[in-house]
Amino acid sequence: MQRLVKRLVSLAVGQGLRRIHVREIGRAMTENDPSDARAQEPESAPIYLSPYEAWNFGPGRPYAFPAIRDQAEFITAVTELKRDDVAVTEATTMDAVAMERIAWHPTLWRERELSFVPFVVRNPLGRIEDAGDLAQLLDLGLKQLNNLAFVNIGAKRARIAFPVPPRAMHSDQDRDPSGPAWKPDSGLRDRIGKDPQITIMAVIDDGLPFAHRNFRDASGARTRVEFCWLQAADALKEQHSVLFGREYIRSEIEDYIARYGDDEDTLYCMAGATSDAEDLGSLIDRHATHGAHVMDLATGYAPERDEVPPEAIRIIAVQLPNTIAWDTSGFGKDMYVLSAMHYIFERADRIAAGYGIERARLVINFSYGFSGGRHDGGTELEAAIDELVRIRRAKAHCPTALVLPAGNTFLDRLHARVREVDFRDGEARLYWRIQPNDRTPSYLEIWFAGNFDTRGYTIELRDPWKKIRQTIPITANQGLNRQDPGDPRRVASLKNERDQPIGQISADYHRRDCWRVLVVLAPTEPDDQSLPGIEAGKWTIVIKRDGTAAPLDHPIECWIQRSADPESLRSGSRQSYFDHLDDIRYTDEGDLKETDTDNCAVRRFGSLNGLATGKTALVVAGYRLANGLGSSLKEVCPARYSSAGTESTRQIARGIDCASMSDRSRVLPGTWAAGVRSGSLSRVQGTSTAAPFVARQLVTTFVTATEASVAAAEGNNYLGLLSGDTSPLNPQTRTRLGTVRVEPHWQPGLDPKPSKASSA
Repeated sequence: MQRLVKRLVSLAVGQGLRRIHVREIGRAMTENDPSDARAQEPESAPIYLSPYEAWNFGPGRPYAFPAIRDQAEFITAVTELKRDDVAVTEATTMDAVAMERIAWHPTLWRERELSFVPFVVRNPLGRIEDAGDLAQLLDLGLKQLNNLAFVNIGAKRARIAFPVPPRAMHSDQDRDPSGPAWKPDSGLRDRIGKDPQITIMAVIDDGLPFAHRNFRDASGARTRVEFCWLQAADALKEQHSVLFGREYIRSEIEDYIARYGDDEDTLYCMAGATSDAEDLGSLIDRHATHGAHVMDLATGYAPERDEVPPEAIRIIAVQLPNTIAWDTSGFGKDMYVLSAMHYIFERADRIAAGYGIERARLVINFSYGFSGGRHDGGTELEAAIDELVRIRRAKAHCPTALVLPAGNTFLDRLHARVREVDFRDGEARLYWRIQPNDRTPSYLEIWFAGNFDTRGYTIELRDPWKKIRQTIPITANQGLNRQDPGDPRRVASLKNERDQPIGQISADYHRRDCWRVLVVLAPTEPDDQSLPGIEAGKWTIVIKRDGTAAPLDHPIECWIQRSADPESLRSGSRQSYFDHLDDIRYTDEGDLKETDTDNCAVRRFGSLNGLATGKTALVVAGYRLANGLGSSLKEVCPARYSSAGTESTRQIARGIDCASMSDRSRVLPGTWAAGVRSGSLSRVQGTSTAAPFVARQLVTTFVTATEASVAAAEGNNYLGLLSGDTSPLNPQTRTRLGTVRVEPHWQPGLDPKPSKASSA
């Protein structure tokens, strides 16, 4: 069988990408091997894809973003494996000698200790006909990356992300990237002295200006950026230190600075940093980007702010592809984000070894989020990140802080809760407003409490004219064999009068401990005018149950995926929302109401960032100064949009840890920080700007803190190391702002410029 696999893959990949159907490769793997259980069901996909993939690579593909519709050669994914190291034998590996490679890992950190692994697989056809083809292809890639004797991989689960553009892919390299040609700065220790702890600040974001003046030393000639990875930049042919995109090491960045000086337009162009233009144009060519602003707040030091750069703080930067910010489904990001985390951890080890640091301290700022998810730390990406951070803390004994924003959806009506008392005559209703002129699909997730028995419950979808369009029981499809891999699930298509697919409803027992219902509706005005659109208006979700159904022991939690159009990326999205008449949105004085309405399903509290509910993150809310510039931290108010946790339940068990400034006052929104080019300024609003204020204080503290104090603070994710206002708050404000209000290091007109002695 091994020889047959080699021959088929060589034909499919090595000889001009001959058009062999993916299923033909899968069948050939079990041909002439009746003893293999896989041979009994050659057509079944031995890997499980979530309902998001079933839609975006199935009937919903015509509505997907161009990155999915048009680029299907290099498919990216994260898989969850149950590893059995005893099963690994070199004799059966598919990596043998003349094997044409179709699957690769990006840079990995401690691969064998992890359950979640990112990978890329090449599709010989350059297209995906349906989700079944995709599953077969991913399974083949996993077999090559691990080996055929890895019999205990079990029910493999995969989350798909946007494909890698062929121009960015290093497809000629081996299974894993090689190490970079990086060397430490030999003069660093002499310049900073022996006492400061060399500490690492990592930033994951978009549009990162790695040559910016604010990230250099006081001379302006040396950068503090040790490593920078642009994930979607054109591949540099001779570079094999990253699987896709392009990596820049400190010495290369300094060479560009020396060569082009203040001409940063030419610098980034000649460095190949402007090619990530996928339908949006290059972000690095804009005046301002989210990433430039956040990175400056986290670790930027500007001469005009009278700040002295602390050379003891070294920087690792990872720029995500444009499409990560563009997507509205929340599903296309996992591989890129997890790869960024692996890269940061691996490069942090190199920095530690190069500079002779024991237990290198690391702070990661990831100012990003989405509104969907389980909100209990159990989504694949959250679990994967938690796993990485726990291992680095516990096994590598390295202090590791992850700083995440709370989110900006407090008033957006994206969260609803259905309680036992909300059922009347065996049903409860949610009203979902789908807006006209929306060019992107809309997604609604309905989550039952962990391990709740949903037998007897069904979901009924009614259109704006009250017509029942689809009904699905919240149980597994009995047609699925018990040995079928993945989570128990059921999928039903939503079609129009012409029998064209315009949506999907699914129920799946997510990671086998929590039932989820996903409702997907096509755009109301698709970009392709030949495609059918969904009707705009108020749709109704009816949660029904019969006499056999168990009563709810915890509420059903519902989240609509965020569908904003950040930074004018021209996605054409219009946010859908819960539209309940009993949701009182304004106070008697006409102000926006920032409290929940009793007995209304729509909730403001519980709107927390769906990526910020894990156990290892420090979650940061945003506040505004109640009395304007110069007022006391004791007078701060939550920013209106700043998302919040809620009381502990089995599902929303996470809340806000701390807060920092995201608005200077009620009439002066946002914060000021660097633009893309040195010397420029930008204003950005949101909890994404509050998080780096906290990350900055934390990394500065790490430089001088004792090992004992750092170790003692690890249990609460280093919250105890933060300084700020800790005066008691009323319970509702405490839920929104946490226990510490951290002061921003600098904002124009807010405080006197910090002295050089306190430049942090």
